[in-house]
This record gives sequence, C-alpha cells and structure tokens, in this order.
Amino acid sequence: MKKRLISSILSLIIVAGTFFTGCGSTGTTNVTSGSANEQQSTMTESDENKESEPIDTSVETTAAEYKPVADRPGAKWIDSGIYGTYEGMGDISLKDDFAAAINRDWAENVKIREGAENVSARTEQTDNINEAKLAVLTGEKKDDQDLTSLQNYYALLTDWDTRNKEGLDPLKPYVEDLMSISSVEEMTKYYSDPGRNLYGTPMVSVSIIPEPLDPFVNMLCIQNVSLLSDEPDDYQEGAPETDGLAIKHKTAEYMLKRLGYSESEANDIFDTAKGFERKFLPGIEAIMADISGDPTSTLTIAEFEEKYKKLPFADIFRSLGYDVDFKGKIMVGYTKIVDSFDENYSDENIEGIKAWTLVNTLLDFTKYCDFETYEETAKLNGSKTINDADTYALKVMEDTVPSMVDQMYVNYCFDKSIKPQVEELTDMMVKAYRKMLMEEDWLSDETKAIAIEKLDNIKLHICYPEKVYDVKCDAIGTAAEGETALSAIIKGRRYFRLSEAAPLSCKNDGTYWRYDTYYSTLGAIYMPQDNSMNILAGICGGDYYDESWPLEKKMGGLCMIVGHELTHAFDTTGANYDKNGAQTIWWTDEDGKAFQERVDKLLKYYSELAPMPQVSDATYGEEGAQLIQGEAISDLGSLKCLLSIAKEQEDFDYDTFFKQIAIIQKQARYEEAEKEYVDTNDHPVEAYRANVPLQNYDDFLNFYDIKEGDGMYLAPEDRITVW
Repeated sequence: MKKRLISSILSLIIVAGTFFTGCGSTGTTNVTSGSANEQQSTMTESDENKESEPIDTSVETTAAEYKPVADRPGAKWIDSGIYGTYEGMGDISLKDDFAAAINRDWAENVKIREGAENVSARTEQTDNINEAKLAVLTGEKKDDQDLTSLQNYYALLTDWDTRNKEGLDPLKPYVEDLMSISSVEEMTKYYSDPGRNLYGTPMVSVSIIPEPLDPFVNMLCIQNVSLLSDEPDDYQEGAPETDGLAIKHKTAEYMLKRLGYSESEANDIFDTAKGFERKFLPGIEAIMADISGDPTSTLTIAEFEEKYKKLPFADIFRSLGYDVDFKGKIMVGYTKIVDSFDENYSDENIEGIKAWTLVNTLLDFTKYCDFETYEETAKLNGSKTINDADTYALKVMEDTVPSMVDQMYVNYCFDKSIKPQVEELTDMMVKAYRKMLMEEDWLSDETKAIAIEKLDNIKLHICYPEKVYDVKCDAIGTAAEGETALSAIIKGRRYFRLSEAAPLSCKNDGTYWRYDTYYSTLGAIYMPQDNSMNILAGICGGDYYDESWPLEKKMGGLCMIVGHELTHAFDTTGANYDKNGAQTIWWTDEDGKAFQERVDKLLKYYSELAPMPQVSDATYGEEGAQLIQGEAISDLGSLKCLLSIAKEQEDFDYDTFFKQIAIIQKQARYEEAEKEYVDTNDHPVEAYRANVPLQNYDDFLNFYDIKEGDGMYLAPEDRITVW
C-alpha cells in the first residue's frame, strides 16, 4: 500500500478513539483508531520501569493457523449490506447467514434517497436527530440567547436568495486585506487577528491532546501545515498534477475567477502558492520515506519560542485565545515540514506566503459562499451529494458551532430521563466486564489486577456532560439587524477555535468532555489517551434504544455498543495505555505473548474472510485484517460480556437479543461505496459484525440448533474470541 501523509490527523500520535457506529456520525468529527504497532512506545515512570515492546499485532505468527470449516470462513454468507443484493435470491436460512436472514425484509423495501450512497440503522437515527434539531431551529423563540443565535444563524444560512445575490462579494474585503500585506511583520499581525484571518490559525492544523506522559494535562499539538499536496511528485518542475492537487487547482481557480481575477492571474496565484509550498519538499519526502518513524517533538514553551523565532507561533496562538503558557508544553507533528515553514517565513517569500494563505483560505470557504459556489466546487471535488437547504444549514452549524448545537439538542430535543437509565445499564456492563476479566484463565493475577484497575478507572461519559467549557459565541443577529451569513459564519468559526482552545487551561480529569466529542450526533467512542468511554446522546434512539423496550432488546442494541467501547480499552490499541491514559506496557511478557496468539488467530480468520463474496472472491488479506482487528476484537468482547449477563436473567429472551444485534447492523450501500468501505474503513462490513461474534458462542448456536454444515457453525477449536 502506498504510504500517505495524513495532513488532518496525526494518526501516529493521536488515537482519539473509535466510533462503534462506523466513525461516520452526522457530526464534523471523524475520529479513528490506529493499530497498536502504529503507536509510539512511550514509557511512564512505573514502579517496574519495564523495557518491553508494545503489544505487536502483525500477522506474522507461530500460533496454530486457523482451519476454515469449508473452503474459507463464512463460505455460505453474502455481504447483505450491498443495496439490491437480495434481488432474485432464494430463501436464506438464519442457520446459514443470520444477518442476511434477519435484515432481508428491511433491505428489500428500503430506498436510498437521492444524493445519498447508503441507508442503515445509523442513517435512520441520524434522520431522527436532524428532524428534532430542525424543529427547534425553525420553532418558537425562547428566552435563551444561544438558541436565538442558532435560530438566526439558521435563517441566514437558508436565505439563499440573499446569499446568491451577494455572491462572493462579502469575501472581497478579506482578500484585499490579505493581498495588501507587504512584510512578514504585517503577516504575523494578520495571522494573530481572528477578525481578519478567516482560516483561524497560522496555516497549521491543530488539536488539543492529553500529554502522553501526564494524561491529566492537556497540550497544544500543531499537527502539520496546511499542505496543498502530500505527493512529492507534485513539486517536480513540469510534472503533471496528481488528481488531488488538480482538484484543488481547479477549485482555487474557480474561486479566484469569481472574485474578479482573470484566469491567468488565478493560475499565477496558485502556482505561486505551490512554489512556496515546494520549500517544504524535503520534509514531505522524509515523512513519505519513513512514515513509521517518530514525526513529533514535544517542547516546553521556552524551547518552542526559542525554536520558532521567525514565525512566532506562540504569540500568534496567545492572540487567538490559546493559553499556551498554562502548562507550557507543545507537541509539533511532522517537525521537518513545520520547521520549513518557519525557516522560509521571510520578507523575501512574502508573495508566496500570501498566495499560499489565500488559496488555502478560499479552499476552506467553498461551502460558506453562495449556492453556485457550493454546488460547483462540490462537483469539482467529485461529490455526488448536494444537500437541501435544511441539511446544508445544519451541517454548517455542526461544523462551526457544534457545542452550541449539542446543548440545544440536550435542552430541547433529548429526554433527560434517559441518561440515568443508560448509566444504570452501563454500570451493569462494567460489573459484568470486571467479572469477565477476573475469570480469564489465560491472564496472570498480576496483569489481571492491572486490567481491572484500568476498567475501574474508565471515565464514563454518558449521553451529555454535566459541565461544559465557559466559552460564549458572539450573539448572532438577524438580517434586519445587519447580520449576514458570512459574518455569522465568522463568529461561529471564532467560537469553534475558542472552544478548541478551552481545554488547555483545564485539568483533564473527566470533569469536561473533549471539545470534539459532539454528543448530539450518533456515536459512541472510547479514547485511550484519557481512558474515557463516551456514549453520546444521539445514539439513544432508533434501533439502538427505547426506554420501553425489554432488557433483551436494550442489550442487543445500546448495550452491545457499551460493551464494544469497554473492550476497546483492551484491544490492540487500548492494550498499550494504562488506567490514566499514559502509553505504557502493563502486561507481563507471558501474558503479552498469550494475548498476541489470540489476536493472531483472529487476524488469520479475517484475512481469509471475503467481505463481498457475491462481487469478488477477494479476501480481507493480511492488510485488511490488520485494519479491522480492533473493531473485531471489540465486537466479540461485547457479546461475551452480554452473554454472561444473559445467563443471570430468568427466562431470558435470546431470540430478541440476538436479532437486535443483527438489526443495529442493517445496511444498504451502493456497491462502489461498499468497495470503498472495505478498502478504507477500520470496521468489518456490517453484516459480518453480527455474524462473526454470534458464531463464536454456543449460546447462539444451541438456541437456533445450528450444527456442523450450517453456514453459521464454527467448530470450538476454530473460534477466535480474544477476550
């Protein structure tokens, strides 16, 4: 696989967590999880000071190879998540393909709406969430300034007549201001002024993360500069542009021409921007050559200011509201590229800096202008989805003022009586998981005690936070009061940056949720860096939860998610973080080896599993198995925990329980989109997320009288449960 530089997220150093629901909730965050061998081995000052390696998750193994029942695992299964796959297909027995049999009626009757590429349990609940939000945004006014601002914001965003009449004219003063700059001293003032700098930072991607060796302290992380391309070939004289750069070139050209520049002038500006970025090439080539190496440096504030003198990052971030002095440490990712920015920050390069800043800012603002710009640039980027006015406005608001939208949802859309119910279910799951860990006969007492201590210290964030950061958005007025869509967007983006900066001044002890955990969206996430589990309010509905359901259905829905997130604390990523979220090795060597053998068997199984058998015989292979291992482990661990609870219930309805596990994975996705999902998503295809865990337990096989020869049967010696 070709190595690629990740410009938006430093996945090598930031493992923010894993959404059970597919990492694609309706919010603006897309949090992903790397495998453990992607993690830096950062040791803490533990009592034993072990000098062992992180848990290895490669498929190179001496463990006994998995022997499939038939030609390969899941030989009688289909990928029932492909839209239209049932057409012309005969009867499907739940004994052969449980997920396909349970979700067939739904899949044969459901329609994918125009502009979308799939429909699922997730999209249906997302629609419920959005309908509730829109009802409030278009509803009656209340004595609530934040709600009034949101309602005004929505009205401005959906007033396409006014926005189309204005075109890109509202942007012109900002462009003229930027292009009038004649020195880096003036450029620094520009970067430091949120009223002028529409991009929001000094052309770098930033995040707030727990300090690796002291997770209770947050730190600023400068992840990377805002690259137009991460392909070294794009910087060779005369070389044709790669597809990604060509799209950005066409988009920038379109924006500049709309702003009044000629085609020649627009191309000159883009070429000048690319010419300045060419000065970063040695850093790009170094990262591309060895992306597994250490791309970061952690500096004290004094060291940071000493290093970056030409480009005074620290002063700029102070002006933008980041309290970089609170604890005085800053992490810099892809240091060679960031260093190149500093080295070339000079009056000699001012035209390049201006052009580069302008191009990146315009690319960032394509969705905030008139409808023509939104539609045309979406097409240039290959998007098939042009949202209606309501959906568009809501997405912009979730992009710019997500915390305000979250609070609106909790205050006006969400039944707060659900929270104590989910807390009670979570407590039930934690107690069962503790017992499960205690009974693991392959773990030593030493490792077992540390694992249980980690479990007991998980920060449980349920539905919504009780306390939020004290950050206020400037009041957004109405059109009659002189407010425009652009001025409202600028206020919203400024609010987002202040919300992002707020954690720097707070201890990371669980009092606050991460600023980018958007709890009005559909999702659940475990974050290893602070050992927190977050069950978001948005997932408490649809096929996932209803307070009127019997326990069995709740367990197959929301509880399956809770157990999944708990298991992430002990998957191949969580295994390298301790109870506080510090990266450290808390396993004995013998236990680590036993864990690896269990993971190896799982990897072997998935490497032979064909994710789209009715389309291709291609299997996940070693690379695909590596990608999905953490999610596969977590699905299996959750089901084991739930089955232990089921055994303690009187007259437990296993049929309802097992069917709900399949229902929350119902999915209908166009074939091409499914191919992309298989290639890039760190979750197995949805149908297999139900089938694989279920076939590993006698409780399921015995209940439905599944025997050898049935498609759902898996012999005891071939089962792959890690926990």
